[in-house]
Amino acid sequence: MNDSYITCPECGTVNLNNTYCSNCNALLDVVMKRNLEREKKNQEKIKLEEASAKDPSKIEIFLKKGSEHRNVIIRTFFQASYYVWMFLAFAVGGLISMIIAAAAG
Repeated sequence: MNDSYITCPECGTVNLNNTYCSNCNALLDVVMKRNLEREKKNQEKIKLEEASAKDPSKIEIFLKKGSEHRNVIIRTFFQASYYVWMFLAFAVGGLISMIIAAAAG
């Protein structure tokens, strides 16, 4: 049986085969610390992605509101404008990704 003496970085107590400090209850296992930090960063990243996905641009909001107008002519104009806007957004995004892919090799 291997005895592992670990000194607590928080209080300096020497612990034998413990995951947590017997004095201050701080986490001593380095692998568990890294896993907890990685999971916390992943959760923060997911929250940021969800927040950015929920917020449409001002142009999108304007075109969506216009596409719900009660006048048929205005509604048709705004719907066509929205689809043109989305097409241009995808075209520009595709162009940028092609340039990045070409630069990466």
